[in-house]
Amino acid sequence: MLYPSIHAAEMPFTVSTNIPDNQIDKNKTFFNLKVKPKQQQTITVKLTNTTPKDITVNVGVNSAKTNINGVVEYGKTDIKPDKSLKYLITDLVKYPSSVTVPANKSIDVPFDATMPEKNYDGIILGGIVFQQKPSEVVANSSSSKGASVQNQYAYAVAMVLKESDKQVAPNLNLLKVSPGQNNARNVINAQIQNDKSVLMSKVKVDAKVYPKGANKPVYTSITNDMQIAPNSNFKYPITLKGTEMKPGNYTLKLSVTGTAYDKPQTWHFTRDFKIKSEQAKALNKSDVDVKANTNNNNYWIFILVGVLLLLIITLLILILIRQNKE
Repeated sequence: MLYPSIHAAEMPFTVSTNIPDNQIDKNKTFFNLKVKPKQQQTITVKLTNTTPKDITVNVGVNSAKTNINGVVEYGKTDIKPDKSLKYLITDLVKYPSSVTVPANKSIDVPFDATMPEKNYDGIILGGIVFQQKPSEVVANSSSSKGASVQNQYAYAVAMVLKESDKQVAPNLNLLKVSPGQNNARNVINAQIQNDKSVLMSKVKVDAKVYPKGANKPVYTSITNDMQIAPNSNFKYPITLKGTEMKPGNYTLKLSVTGTAYDKPQTWHFTRDFKIKSEQAKALNKSDVDVKANTNNNNYWIFILVGVLLLLIITLLILILIRQNKE
């Protein structure tokens, strides 16, 4: 499913969408709406409290973004909006920041959407997120015997706003190539941008990093089945697999295949970049795998030194014994 509704069974409430008449495909449970310029519309989502206590649910609306794993994020993230994003869905949709759902009752939460004045081709993609008030989760968990871990879950319901059936020509760009880290491990980041208002699916990235002027790559990475949200960018990490990052001049050759409107298309990029000595030194110092390999190397060095010392001592003893016999 391109725009999934995400839920967790452990939550004290359920979520269901009230599908309006302008839903493009009424078999979908997320909002996929055909709208017009300047159109104002209120859509609602039903929250049902499945517990014997009143609960407070925090509500949020976010523009869709792409994370480092090539997954579309509908919730709140630290990812900055791409410069190509013309309309933030948070500017188009008004909603309550929180609601109280009575015990064993249901309520409808309203979302008032107002479309831009000008015609818009492609889609505006975002997500509606529901999460129980954190303080209530902690309070309920602490009251349970032996409870020491509090898990917080959220429902995310996608919202697609579309004014026309015109197919926007897809386009991908390579914005930047730079050294960095992912989960405290050295990587080379290739920042890939989708600057069009179309969702790219079935995305495959094939990356090869060469010393500049060489024919044999030193680092490679292939990843399949990713997505790129409309008007978003993400850093694709090419892992160094625990090896030290070495300063020098390099060339990245990148092939990206993505599908829009059921039509796959491939983009090829070549970009020279440089890793400075101070960058490599700082990253190697904080890379946990490089540290582990260094410690292992030190361990074997200590063993080798110990063996050599033992051999020297043994040899000296043999010489002394021989001299005494003579």
